[in-house]
Amino acid sequence: MAVVGVFGLFLYEATGGGALPGSSDGGGGEEQQILSSAEISTLLNGRTSALKGGNEEEFLKPFTGKAKDEQRKIFKNLRKLSFTESKYMVLQQTGDGTDEYGSDVRITLDVAFVHQIEGIDVRPVSEWYRWTVEKESESAEPRISEVGGSPDASAVGADSVYYPAPWDLYEDMYVKRQTRTLVISDKKYAADASRFAPFIEAGAEKDMKVWSSQAGAVPNTPEGYLLVLEPNRKTYAHLYNNGKHDLGNDAGQSVPMPAFNTAAGEKKDRLQYGGARIKMDTSTSRFTGADWRAGVADISRHEIAHAMIQPQDPGAYGSNEETSIRGWVVEGFAEYMSMRADPAGGIASARRDLADENFDGELPGQDLQVGSMSANYALSYLAMRFIAEKDGEEALFAFAVDHYRHPQNLDAQLRTAVGMNESEFENAWAQYVRSNIR
Repeated sequence: MAVVGVFGLFLYEATGGGALPGSSDGGGGEEQQILSSAEISTLLNGRTSALKGGNEEEFLKPFTGKAKDEQRKIFKNLRKLSFTESKYMVLQQTGDGTDEYGSDVRITLDVAFVHQIEGIDVRPVSEWYRWTVEKESESAEPRISEVGGSPDASAVGADSVYYPAPWDLYEDMYVKRQTRTLVISDKKYAADASRFAPFIEAGAEKDMKVWSSQAGAVPNTPEGYLLVLEPNRKTYAHLYNNGKHDLGNDAGQSVPMPAFNTAAGEKKDRLQYGGARIKMDTSTSRFTGADWRAGVADISRHEIAHAMIQPQDPGAYGSNEETSIRGWVVEGFAEYMSMRADPAGGIASARRDLADENFDGELPGQDLQVGSMSANYALSYLAMRFIAEKDGEEALFAFAVDHYRHPQNLDAQLRTAVGMNESEFENAWAQYVRSNIR
C-alpha cells in the first residue's frame, strides 16, 4: 500500500497555470498559415461542448481511423460520470501549422483533459493527452489522426501525465456510485467490484467519521473518493502512470492529482492537489483470501486516508528530507487509520512485521522501500500511535495536518503534539516500540 508522489504540479506553475505555451518552432516568412490557432481552439472547444452535451457524433467528428474508435469508447465511458467541470486545453503545441506549398500540415498538441468529478475532487485536475492534428489543405477540415498519452507535455519534463485513466483502458467501464465512494472496474469484473464495493464504502465512512470528529474544521477535505479495482497486474501498473511506478509488491496506491490552477497572479487558496486517484490490485490476498472482507476494509481505509489528507500537501518542498513531508508521517497516518478500529490487531501486526528485524531505534528514512517495507510501515504506524496514546487523537490529527502543510517545521510540531523535540520524540518512541514488540 502506498501513496505515489508525482511532479506535474511544477508544469502548471511553469506555464502560468495551464496557459497555452507558444509553438515550439516558428514558420518562415513565405509560408502559408494552413492550420490556424482559431481552428485549434475550435477542435478543443468542440470536444468540450460535445462531451458536456452528450453529442457523440459531434464529439467524434474530427477523429479518424483508430483514434476515432478509441474516442468512441472514451466518450461512452466518460458519460457514465458526473463532472462539475470538464474541458480540453492545450498545454503545448509542436509545429506552427504553416507550409510553403499550402498543403499537408501536421502538428502535435499536448492537451489537458481538465476535469472535476462531482463529489470527488476538491479542485479540477487533469490528464494529459497528445493529439496529432493533420490538415491536407487550407480548405480542408483539420483531422485528429492519433491520440495517446502525452510523453512530456512541457520542456519542464514532468514525470507523470496521469494517463491512462480507466476510461481510456476499459472497453466498457463499470461504475458503482455510493455515498462516499465511486468504484470503477472493467465491466467483465463488475460482479467482483460490486461485491467489494460495500466494504470499500464502509471503510470510507469510518475514515470520514473519525476525521470529522477530530479534524472537522480542516478545509478542502474531499467528500468522496474514486477507486479503480483491477486484477491484472500489468493493467494495474499502467493506470495513471504508464507503468513507470510499479512498486512490484503493493496492493494499492493513492495517486495524488495536482490541481489544474488556471487563475494567473492571485495564489490565495490555490491548492497544489485537487484530489487523488486510488487503484487497488484485486488479485492480491486482501481480496482473494478467506478473510477478504477484513482485507478489503483494511486497504480501503489505508488508501482513502492518503486521499483524504492529500489536499493539505502544498507540494512545494521538493525531495529534501528536512523540508519534505516525512515518509513515516505519510504511511504512519494511513496505517493508523486502517487499524484504528482494531488496536490489538495493530500491535499484533507490528510484532509480526518486526519479529526478525534488528531495530536500531531510529525512525524510518524518507524512502520507506529501503530495507524491509513492512517493518518501515510498522514503525511508522507505531510512531503515530505513540502520539495518539500520549496526547490523544486530536493531537495526532492536528500534528498530521500541520506537518502536511508545513513539513519544514517538524521539531515545533512535535513540541506542540507531545511536548518533545525531534530527538526526544525519537528516543521516547523507540522505547515505546521496544515495549510493544517483545
